Amino acid sequence: MKTTEATSRGKSLLMSGLLALAGIAFVPPSPDKAAAAPKHSRLAAVYDIRFSGVRLGEFEVWSNVNEESYSLRGKGELKFITRWFFEIKGGTTTAGTVTENGPKPATFAFNFKTKKRRGELAMMFENDSVSYVKANPPFSNSSKTIPVTAAHVKGVLDPLSAIFFTAKATNLNEDGSVCPGRVPVFDGKQRFDLVLSHKKTIQVKKKRRKKGYRGPAVVCRIKYEPIAGYKPDNAGVKFMAATDDIEVWLIEVPKNGMYVPYHVIIPTPYGTASATSTAFHVEIPGFEKFAVVR
Repeated sequence: MKTTEATSRGKSLLMSGLLALAGIAFVPPSPDKAAAAPKHSRLAAVYDIRFSGVRLGEFEVWSNVNEESYSLRGKGELKFITRWFFEIKGGTTTAGTVTENGPKPATFAFNFKTKKRRGELAMMFENDSVSYVKANPPFSNSSKTIPVTAAHVKGVLDPLSAIFFTAKATNLNEDGSVCPGRVPVFDGKQRFDLVLSHKKTIQVKKKRRKKGYRGPAVVCRIKYEPIAGYKPDNAGVKFMAATDDIEVWLIEVPKNGMYVPYHVIIPTPYGTASATSTAFHVEIPGFEKFAVVR
């Protein structure tokens, strides 16, 4: 893979990764409350993306869920100023069915473009396994890359469907039950697990003279565990696997037991990336609409 292509794909994966982690702890209402609630729910959120304190851009996320199916989409734009100005735009979509054990994805797509490069990824699922992957430009693997096998891609979620992995949660308490265990993810190239555990509960304070959320947030620690589709000597992968500092902050939507991600922290070898919700709107028929503007 050429250096410029690798750079473009790396920055696009940064966007995709931030989006996935920002949404990965979304928790729909617990079954006892969901039984009393109507069948449809919608979430729209905007996340401010920063790197080492410098604003790069934003991501927007939308979801639509009923008792049988779900669809999700997101889009974003980041601008980097280093030796050269670099701008990248991207979008992602997924759809699938809702089961008692959580989401079951059927399709996933991701695309990005810069002034000089374009890229896209399409993935399909069948019989609880990835059945089709096509990347353009194609992924480049070396002999050192740990191969992805059929067993690796069975029972996995795409990065965006991982938003709903906690759909089966029944006890949303501060003891860590909103940060349940292991989430298997396949992004089209790499197979990895994300392991969530309760870290602490904090009080979020809104900024002076600005509207926004003020109240408790459950902080989940996220451990990244690479499994296949990567080179063991990759410095970035080794750093991410070693760090204990990846976090997602969850805040509860009043009266319906739903948790939404407010803030995400992702350390990298070159600085800390973050995603913070500047606005989100939750709509569940039968409940009052809930909105926060930072």
